[in-house]
Amino acid sequence: MNFTMKMFLLLGFLYLTGCQSAMESSETEKEDHSLTTNEEINEEEEYSIFEEEVHDLELEGEENRDPYANLLERAPDEPMTIEELLHYPTGPLASKNWPEDKEEIMKKVKELLPPIEEESTENELDAWWKALRYLFSEDYPNPDDYFTQFTISSFGAEDVIDERFTFKDQINVLVILDVSGSMKNEIDGKAMMDIAKDAIREFTSNLPEKVNVGLRVYGHEGQSTGADKSQSCQSTELVFDIQPFDSDDFNPILNQFEPTGWTPIALSLEEAMKDLEAFPGEDNTNLVYIVSDGIETCDGDPVAAAEALADSNIHPIINVIGFNVDIDGQRHLREVAEAGGGLYTNAGNEEQLNIAFEQAEELLRKWEQWLLGNQVDVNNHRAILLNESMGLEAAWGNLNMRETRMLREVYGVLNYEDYITSDAWSYFHSKVNEKNSLYQKFSHEVRDRFVERIEQSYNKTIEELQETYTENISN
Repeated sequence: MNFTMKMFLLLGFLYLTGCQSAMESSETEKEDHSLTTNEEINEEEEYSIFEEEVHDLELEGEENRDPYANLLERAPDEPMTIEELLHYPTGPLASKNWPEDKEEIMKKVKELLPPIEEESTENELDAWWKALRYLFSEDYPNPDDYFTQFTISSFGAEDVIDERFTFKDQINVLVILDVSGSMKNEIDGKAMMDIAKDAIREFTSNLPEKVNVGLRVYGHEGQSTGADKSQSCQSTELVFDIQPFDSDDFNPILNQFEPTGWTPIALSLEEAMKDLEAFPGEDNTNLVYIVSDGIETCDGDPVAAAEALADSNIHPIINVIGFNVDIDGQRHLREVAEAGGGLYTNAGNEEQLNIAFEQAEELLRKWEQWLLGNQVDVNNHRAILLNESMGLEAAWGNLNMRETRMLREVYGVLNYEDYITSDAWSYFHSKVNEKNSLYQKFSHEVRDRFVERIEQSYNKTIEELQETYTENISN
């Protein structure tokens, strides 16, 4: 392979695909720089909030579950480290704005949290604080994911990078859509199913001409009741074969589905291996996007299924978009994405779902540029990345300020209305101040770690380029 081609492969740009830093070549590097390893935080133990299975779905149907019932008992512990914060679930009121949504916010808080009486103990105040803090928790960007989104795909030589993270001449996109009963639920008066369909139509209509697209659905048969569970848990189907995209053929197929059944994510991933078997990873870049509003409800193991698919000769990158997902669902779907070597994106409303798909479109546009032979200058791109590190720090700082303001406004109003006591107000105020100071420190630390990874990867790239140059000169 000549020098130009080496340079070409080394500098192909990857935007929003894998997570588990494909650039890390040893366990030591992972321990030093990954913020999300199992060694640093045991998600299963720390944030498995819903310890019981969702057994009431057998009687009531999936769409009737209340993800925030008994919030005082089920709210996650307050994160005290960067790693814990990265795995902390996004709150249901994170997307709201003050004072525009004040009435809606206060109504929801009072629905979920009872008044605080004069003789409340510190343990009771602490439980109340954990629940309140969760309701407004923002989605802090993971530096590992951020690095993947803004870095070049091959910061190392070909023999040390994951084959999945290089562009091939053909790219294939398989969308796996949740059509389970809970997708009937509405956000701002619009059914989640309709929001998801609109987002997928927009996404596919903007893809480069040479991209192959497929659509698999699950939970589209039976009902979300105990009687039809067996039938529904076997309902996953490739309804649009992986092929060049044609909206006239694709959209009518997408439009026909209505939410009805259960959630067989594992089975869908197992069947996806068959969908993609004609597209081996050696010659294809394969991307899977799962759009789901909750956890597996059919007794399958989506994490194991994702691992098996990712480790097959198909070498796909499995990304998961969690749409209006509750506490346990976020943890569960994040594990599926990590097992599949991809990213988990939390989308709480229509705007955020569209943004998630827009980021996927950006990757495919970069692939199109790659086909045309466009390259990225490593020095210029390093400068871009370093600038992005400032953006990462600012993002953390802004989210912290937003959370802090929302919490102060809410418990201030609650105190004014005598919904909570003055002692409770003082307790929450001290907690917010502690959180604010800690997260300011986090924002600086995250930026420093991000910059360190940029410099390490940049130095590795330069070293490999120099070696390749020397080899070509000597030949």
